[in-house]
Amino acid sequence: MADSLAGKVVLVTGGGRGMGRGIAEAFSQRGAKVIIAARTARHGEEAVAAIRERGGEALLVQADNTDRHAMKQMVEQGAAHFGGLDVVVHCAAHWVQGEVVDMDEADFDDLVQSNIHSLFWLAKDAAPWLAKARDKGRLIFISSGSAGRQYLPGNICYSSTKAFMNEFSRGLAMELGKRNILVNTVEPGLVASDRVLGNIGMDIAEALTTGYPIPRPGTPQDVARAVLFFASGEADYITGASLLVDGGSSMSPMPDLDKILAQTNSGQG
Repeated sequence: MADSLAGKVVLVTGGGRGMGRGIAEAFSQRGAKVIIAARTARHGEEAVAAIRERGGEALLVQADNTDRHAMKQMVEQGAAHFGGLDVVVHCAAHWVQGEVVDMDEADFDDLVQSNIHSLFWLAKDAAPWLAKARDKGRLIFISSGSAGRQYLPGNICYSSTKAFMNEFSRGLAMELGKRNILVNTVEPGLVASDRVLGNIGMDIAEALTTGYPIPRPGTPQDVARAVLFFASGEADYITGASLLVDGGSSMSPMPDLDKILAQTNSGQG
């Protein structure tokens, strides 16, 4: 796998922190040249600095995936800097929690702009570059294990945008196959990234996953390994596929969140 990724040019959206940063660092460790697209400059600068400190090649492109012009500029700037694109990983996403009847329409619009419109923009802008990749171009979407597989309270709108991503990816695999581009999706479960832990903390993350067949939260590295596989020569005959990386959570009963919160707040969990 390492040999097939060395020297490749990889664009990772949302690469400044969380899963995106983990994915970017994993590619760099295997010799790829990494373009980190981040909305917050500070996060992107920290991710790029970490890669360069280890001797890797990385470029920061500041981009907001709700901005059409910024998305196009992100692709063009990154490809121009390294002379092309071999792999694009779309990890950037927006998350809004709440029941439909209570959700602000502006929040829903932001969710759709970030999680749906960006797919179209990225595919449209990156495909001409990926079609010129040295072997096969790779477009990899980071979806969610909740996309049509498991109901999560307050996540209907978010999960629906990820279900759209899954179907978009499958259809796009048909369209882009003739251009020598493979399109696949990774569906993570609960991942203990810095962003997730900042919202719920490790105690709650661990409590939520005790009933999983693999009873722990996932890590950014768990997700990165799946992405690396899709990007590698070992996946040359795979397109239109979706890989669950969720510890079996989609097969597990829904945990009682209220009970877990009560236990952790009282110091019993």
